[in-house]
Amino acid sequence: NPGGMWKPEVLADAVGNVRNHFPDPMTGVPANRTLGLIQAGGDGKSNFRGMGRTVSPAAVGHNGAGGQIAWGDPATGLSFGYCTNGLDRNVVREPRRGTALSSLAAVCTT
Repeated sequence: NPGGMWKPEVLADAVGNVRNHFPDPMTGVPANRTLGLIQAGGDGKSNFRGMGRTVSPAAVGHNGAGGQIAWGDPATGLSFGYCTNGLDRNVVREPRRGTALSSLAAVCTT
């Protein structure tokens, strides 16, 4: 892409057009996958998608292995990124930490 600029319609499609609603095999929650991102969605299950409980339905991002998370919320203009230098394999602690951090970050604009 010359100049590094995204066409507005491509970006809008990438963050707003959910293409995959298949349920996650572990949680049963629809995936809400766009072009490489996950949309929080308005079904009250954004915490299962790694974006906490307080983002808008339009927030998009992606969680990574071991607890990393990154998302942006167009409703508030806030973005959040969390990286760790360790791989947390605890299937309870890791998603709870991501949900807590994301939830606290998302209320920073209120």
